[in-house]
Parts: sequence; C-alpha cells; structure tokens
Amino acid sequence: MLDYKEMKIEDVDALAGLFAETFNEPPWNDGWTKETAGKRLHQLILVEDFYGLCVYNGGELCGLVLGGQEQWYDGMMFQIKEFCVRNELRGQGIGTRILDELEERLRQQGISEIMLMTCRSDGTEGFYSRHGYTADSHMVRMNKRL
Repeated sequence: MLDYKEMKIEDVDALAGLFAETFNEPPWNDGWTKETAGKRLHQLILVEDFYGLCVYNGGELCGLVLGGQEQWYDGMMFQIKEFCVRNELRGQGIGTRILDELEERLRQQGISEIMLMTCRSDGTEGFYSRHGYTADSHMVRMNKRL
C-alpha cells in the first residue's frame, strides 16, 4: 500500500537523492548531483500554487510528483514539473497509482487540465499515452543554448 504525503520544503533533502538517482539513469541519463537536484526541488516548491506528493511504500520513499497550478483562459491547469519512481520499482504499477492519486487530488481542487513535458521513449511518453495523455499538435518545445 502506498502512503502519500503532501510535499514540504523540509522534504527536499530526502527527495534530492531519489531525484538524482532516477534521472541519472535511462532514458534520461542526466548528470544530477544531490546538490543540484536539491536546488531544483527547492526552487519548484517555492513557486506560488505549488503542489507535490512524496510517496512511500512500506515506509521507504519510492516516488515523487510535483508541479504547480497555472491560470489558463478556461480554468486552472496543473503542470507536472517532475515525476519519478525509484528505478528498481519501475514497471510494478507504482507510477500509475501515483498518477491516479495526483489526478484525483487535483480534480478535488478544481483543476481542469494537466500538462507536462517529457522525453520521447516508451517509458516516458508511452507511459503517459497509456494513461490518456496526448501530445499537443499545436505546441513545440524549443531550446537555445547560450
């Protein structure tokens, strides 16, 4: 059984290790340290209308999901900024249960839509597609390195 706790700034240190561990593995292969992950999480938590869940399985931290509410012309939208499940637990349905819990809590808060950005792979884009999320044909993510 999963236990959900609303995320607080005090949780950052505990979450930073899981964040770095997860996103340094495929399909992301990033280069996070516990310090840079902690900084990112700290910044996200301090945003107005932030919401996040720490997720535990048998008392062990196994996942997190966080983002923020944003006003849109037709209602409040929630943008998922980060979502991860401990690497060795992926593929066991935990991500689905976390996503279901988040969606139900956001529905209760009056959120009408969820959006997110993710990399293209079956484990990421495929995961969200299997849960009813669709790619927006009108939007494109653009970057410029400085």
